Amino acid sequence: MTDNGVSWASDYVLRMAEAEGVDEIEMETRVSYVSSVGAESPREITFGYIDAYFPGKLFDLKTGRERDYSLQALVYAASLCQRDSLDTLTVYLLYSDTRTVSTMTVSRSEAEEVVDEIVAKVQDPDKSPSVCGYCVWCAKKRTCHAFNPERNLRALSKACDKNLDALVDSFSKSMRIKDRNEATQSLKGLLADLTINGK
Repeated sequence: MTDNGVSWASDYVLRMAEAEGVDEIEMETRVSYVSSVGAESPREITFGYIDAYFPGKLFDLKTGRERDYSLQALVYAASLCQRDSLDTLTVYLLYSDTRTVSTMTVSRSEAEEVVDEIVAKVQDPDKSPSVCGYCVWCAKKRTCHAFNPERNLRALSKACDKNLDALVDSFSKSMRIKDRNEATQSLKGLLADLTINGK
């Protein structure tokens, strides 16, 4: 199915190029996005490999189920608009399994605004994690509190149970609680609230 789907996508791109009178199609080309967000001078922020491109039109092959690839498409669009000094670009997402096409036309300013906003959020030192569609691929998913709060809180609770004496000592000192029983109960209550509320 995938091979037939790839052939379908290839034929689609070739037909589009022929209709536009294009002789040369870029394939598997590395493109990078340059930004000065959070830096004194512009620098490469990210890069990717486009599947097929000719001026003004980008084609990205997708296998598997259809999902929202708009952010990835915007990064590619912003990169190509920068590289080729384009004002607008049309992105074609080619879903090989279903043989459907999704298109979006974006301006350079729109694409750069979205990408720069993401860059700013990533570079924000006060950021906190949030769940999104890319969590399953994240290297930090096992320990991320936003993605896996129950597991992290269970691990914290176990660690606290094993080291309760040291924690109580440190907690009572920090909170200036002289009664050890009061400190123990306060700490256990705090941990229980965290576990129950997932905060």
